[in-house]
Amino acid sequence: MLALLLLTLVQLTAGKAQAASQYNYDCSFCHTMPPLDSATSKKDPNTGAVPGNHAGHATSAVNSCVTCHGSQVSTYPMGHRNKTIELSDGIGYSRKIAAGFVNQTSVPPNPMGTCSTATCHSNGKGTLRATPAWGSAALTVPGGCSACHDVAPSTGNHPTAGTKHGNYYGLGTGSCVKCHTDHSVQAKPFAHATSAGHRAIEVKFAGGGSFAANQCSNVYCHSNGRGTYTPPTWGGTLTCAGCHGDATTNTLSGNHAKHVNNAAFLGTNYGCVECHSSTVSNDTTISSFANHVNQTKDVAGTRVGTPVSGTCSTSYCHSDGKGTMKSVTWTGSTALTCKSCHGADAAPAFTSVAGEPNYTNAGADQPRANSHKNHVASAADCASCHADTTANGTSIKAGGFHTNSTRDVKAGARSFTVVGNTCSAVSCHDGNGIVANVPAVKWGASLGCSGCHGNSSTLTTNAHAAHVSTKGYTCDTCHAATVSGNTFFVNKALHGDATVEVAGASVTTWGGTATKTCATSCHLSATPQWNVPASGACGTCHTALSNTAGGLINSNAHTAHFTAAYGPAFNSTLTTSCSNCHTSNTASTHADGTLQLAGGMNKIGTCSTCHSQSTNWTTGRVTCESCHSTAGGPLSVIGGLTAPDKTIAATAGHGKAGVAQACSACHDNSSAHINGIAGDQKRLLGVLTGAANQECNYCHTNAAKVTGAALNVKVHQATGLGAKCSDCHNAHGTTNSMMVNASINGTAVSFTGNNTFANPAQTGVCQVCHTTTKYFTKAGVPADAHVDSTTNCLDCHAHNPATGLAFVPNGGCDACHGYPPAPRQTISAISFGVQGSWSSARFEDYSGGGGAHILVAHIKKDAKPSEGWANCLPCHKGSDASHARALPIRTHVSSVSVEIDPQYRFSDQALATYTSATLVNGGTNKSGSCFNVSCHFRPSPKWSIER
Repeated sequence: MLALLLLTLVQLTAGKAQAASQYNYDCSFCHTMPPLDSATSKKDPNTGAVPGNHAGHATSAVNSCVTCHGSQVSTYPMGHRNKTIELSDGIGYSRKIAAGFVNQTSVPPNPMGTCSTATCHSNGKGTLRATPAWGSAALTVPGGCSACHDVAPSTGNHPTAGTKHGNYYGLGTGSCVKCHTDHSVQAKPFAHATSAGHRAIEVKFAGGGSFAANQCSNVYCHSNGRGTYTPPTWGGTLTCAGCHGDATTNTLSGNHAKHVNNAAFLGTNYGCVECHSSTVSNDTTISSFANHVNQTKDVAGTRVGTPVSGTCSTSYCHSDGKGTMKSVTWTGSTALTCKSCHGADAAPAFTSVAGEPNYTNAGADQPRANSHKNHVASAADCASCHADTTANGTSIKAGGFHTNSTRDVKAGARSFTVVGNTCSAVSCHDGNGIVANVPAVKWGASLGCSGCHGNSSTLTTNAHAAHVSTKGYTCDTCHAATVSGNTFFVNKALHGDATVEVAGASVTTWGGTATKTCATSCHLSATPQWNVPASGACGTCHTALSNTAGGLINSNAHTAHFTAAYGPAFNSTLTTSCSNCHTSNTASTHADGTLQLAGGMNKIGTCSTCHSQSTNWTTGRVTCESCHSTAGGPLSVIGGLTAPDKTIAATAGHGKAGVAQACSACHDNSSAHINGIAGDQKRLLGVLTGAANQECNYCHTNAAKVTGAALNVKVHQATGLGAKCSDCHNAHGTTNSMMVNASINGTAVSFTGNNTFANPAQTGVCQVCHTTTKYFTKAGVPADAHVDSTTNCLDCHAHNPATGLAFVPNGGCDACHGYPPAPRQTISAISFGVQGSWSSARFEDYSGGGGAHILVAHIKKDAKPSEGWANCLPCHKGSDASHARALPIRTHVSSVSVEIDPQYRFSDQALATYTSATLVNGGTNKSGSCFNVSCHFRPSPKWSIER
């Protein structure tokens, strides 16, 4: 810069015309306008940004610098470049020295200074505020407002804690905008600070109105909500009545008086909360300030329902009490009577006499059950059942029983007891005492036989349910002297005579009301007692279940079906368990003296679908094969589940010659398994359960049990497909050799011996999973020869390697990767694969994977696979511990782990990092860059020019 300045001076004094300078020496020549803030405590040499807050104070205009740096900056003399930052005295900068402020932007003082006499950092009323240190984080709204202002001032009615304005608008800066300009929405929220000391405090209501002579005028929040305003004095107070009026003076608007001063008609006076519960909690307390003075009449409460356009059409107060609402308007003047709500159904079932509900009877226990027509002849009848609500049917008693959302039923002139919808001891139903023990009566129901006695579903007294509901007996089965069937009287004189006449074709003897015992043809020699249901349960006639008198039946194979762990475990306490094999106890053939088996059930031979092979009820347990093998017939179907077919276990599984293991070698034939849940219990012996593959390892890791290639076999992968022996083998045998599954990875497998791991049809046991390997893939046999397809793959890919997983090639890193992986695209041709030039490198098998591996700076040219991880660790610090070995690589690229060794970082500011990598299994992959790495002074190019 000094050289340029001297050159300029020479040109100006040479005495002849010269071309103009090729540089524009304005402010932006050295720094931007305004100067950039580095947002850190250090200077950024790449941009020229320095610690500070210029962006919040200055603009691109030179005159915006004058306030802090004096008027000399407007002329911009070259003397400005004197290594001193000039600061005006008026701002009170705490780090200012005699000569101004020495330029220390490269190594700034810590902390930097603050301003204390700048009027733009004040509360606007003369109280100056010390600024945050220069270079601090820029002030933001709303938090930065408190740097100058008190939030909020304690004077007048400002929104401080516990004040009305504080309750309504909060205590933060958001409350300010109600009466002052909202600076937070301005491009420069703090620009108004320059007006400090030049004008008075500005009052401007966001919702309209004005402020003068210390009063607010025409402000909605000080009105009755209907256009009448009350001008409050700043610093004064107002009560609810100040704006709205009150019930005493009857100055409330609309039909309030009919609700708050009308106890004679309503039964009680309503308070504010009845209709404004979303706003108030009582007549004087605001419960939700957000709903008050919000320019909305929030009408909500236990009384109002959902008002629409000044109409209460869903209010319980204006309903028939059963859900049908009557629409009334808030400003209406029509007088209401009892009939207005209760006796005015849109489709009446009858004409209401005195306001009794006249909607159609929906039946007993229904919301709109209605028996009023049979009970009301005049208004006075209302008091017979609603004595707490009215004394005469035309006026409402005080006390709040009206419009309380409850149908208050209380006996008046008529005596009764009501519980729910049921009346009992009803004086008008007992025929003046002629009928004793009249049962409860449902409101809305009609009396009949079932009205007093019940019906087949409700007649549950004593043993009725077992005879009427379960067996379906009609009444005349036991009461033939009184009725015929269920509804017709044979002898009315016997009905209602306070005596229970028991007689019928099946009743042999009846012990009478004293003992209530019954000897019938149904119960054989048993004499159950009518009012002791257990005396007639299953087991009183024959041994049946564990919860009956006779105990659980244990003859022949009953034990195997009920209590044996290996059986189907029928529930020994439910009578429905008997129905699994016998006709139901509700069947007409039950209790006829004959053993009844359900259809398909036999004591000898096949027994329904459960045992499709021949069994004998009396000869003991069946064999495993009788259910699980088709050698003797179809498979058993128990609980709706077909027994798994293990027929070939004897010839192709562990039962075959040379292995010769019976089912009991692995399975506990006494453990539970017939539970109706498929595959949840293999009935394995305890020593075969626990760790993964324990059932196989128990023998295959024991030299005393197996030898040769079958000893110490390993799984193929640590996780996923191939991590379980059963992924590839079935211990019960398959159509393939060596118990290899018929299907693996969704593909049918053909395997007849150790020389058939691969075949031209790509259905070999290896091919069905290996889709991207170089040789013998599912996609097709490659042109290059690997080994003869008849060679035993286990020669190189052992099932029981000394270390590692099964079938992993007997080699180093280069067994799967190139050493190193080579890119398929480069800017210029490159040779590799020869001695001294990455001799073991080969193309990576997924796009972009080779990247920049083949660079001497990354991996030396004479790198050998025998060096293992040594050449990989700078960028793959995780080493073997983070190496997933998931194959094929093409569909597991997200497993690639890049973790750069921290010792190679450029500075202590951040760890050496590889970033911006997007690795997607089977998708489009993008490689990333390295930064803060000593070998790259700045972020490196992307790893691959291909991706």
